[in-house]
Amino acid sequence: MTSNKEQHKKEIILSIYPNSIGFGYAIMSNALTVLNSQVVQVRPISNTQALQRMKEIIDYYEPKIVVIEDYRGIGSRKSKRIVKMIDAISRYATKTHLATCKYSRADIRYVFSNFNAHTKYEIACVIAENISSMKHKLMKPRKTSESEKYMTGAFDAVSLGITHFYMNN
Repeated sequence: MTSNKEQHKKEIILSIYPNSIGFGYAIMSNALTVLNSQVVQVRPISNTQALQRMKEIIDYYEPKIVVIEDYRGIGSRKSKRIVKMIDAISRYATKTHLATCKYSRADIRYVFSNFNAHTKYEIACVIAENISSMKHKLMKPRKTSESEKYMTGAFDAVSLGITHFYMNN
């Protein structure tokens, strides 16, 4: 017989999506259940500080699986700093005996193409329509002259989590 904590741990995944301001993360128990999704801003931007915050989140939620972007995949354009951060997350997960799953932007686009969503904004709209806890986080579409919206990181993390559940069923 498993304890409630062990049962809870089996159901939880943590998807982490590093970006230019820090990272977005999502704690999910299935494709349509987001237990928490946030954007963590790190100032001044530092992989060391961002990784420390990620470790705190991992230690707090005790996920079974950490889901990260496969920056080697088609459609991924990551800076050297973010590539180093993704690699460090993977090493930490391995060191703490957590399974790690990686999906490329092409994988995310493939999953959401089933919902006729191709851009980050269209993907965010699909997420907000289907997950009530994300509706209030939906931002307006950005203009080409604007930088990425603050909450995009949270939607990126959720899209990564949904991709994980979709690709593993």
